[in-house]
Amino acid sequence: MPYQAIATLAGGQTKTFPNRDENQLLADIVIPFVSAGTISATWGKKSKKYQPIELRIYQTLKAWDKKKGALENEIKSKRNLFSKYEKIARQRLGKEIHRVFFITPIQGEKNGSQDQQRIYREYEERFLAVSDIITNFSAVAIRIDKEHPLEDLVGRIKDEIKNSQFIIADLTDERPSCYFEAGFAEGLKKHIIYVASKDSVINPKQSNKIHFDIHRNVIHFVNLEELKTKLENSITKNREKLFSKD
Repeated sequence: MPYQAIATLAGGQTKTFPNRDENQLLADIVIPFVSAGTISATWGKKSKKYQPIELRIYQTLKAWDKKKGALENEIKSKRNLFSKYEKIARQRLGKEIHRVFFITPIQGEKNGSQDQQRIYREYEERFLAVSDIITNFSAVAIRIDKEHPLEDLVGRIKDEIKNSQFIIADLTDERPSCYFEAGFAEGLKKHIIYVASKDSVINPKQSNKIHFDIHRNVIHFVNLEELKTKLENSITKNREKLFSKD
């Protein structure tokens, strides 16, 4: 019997991965989601990566045909099997996957002016750089997307911080939301690695300023390669403390 996977994305959007057999389900969807927090969809030579907020899995008696109705109608009375396949994925991976929340400014517009696009790309690339390093430590980087519904944005952020093994916080350009999230994490006694670029992203010709209370503990970088190197060194040096079960 085929399996139907439904990924909930930021902003309440969904992406379906229909009619997989069990091996395809695990290899292409569940294991990538559990190990890296992402799922890739491929059409011919094109591929797009998604970072789901939630993944649901259902088994149906026969393959779903979209011409006969919405997938939600097919699975509305069925049980979500994600927890079962999450356990199988973790067993196959052979290691525990930690969640690391990435506090970052949500700036720029993907389809805005050239300057807005530049800012958007910079923070997208920073997240990918952080994700690359975090993956090396059997962890997955989590970022709250700005398209997430406003009514549950703060609750979602708090939940992710509570459930994270530790926090990485980018304080570039001193965004109030980033200080709020970092303060909440500090209140929970979470370990936090602070990072910030030496120059402002919004105003590249200006030096970046950090609030005096924490500026001595911030990893400063000038480009993504330096960020990755310094971040990896910091995690390696403090690995025992950061990944402690206490």
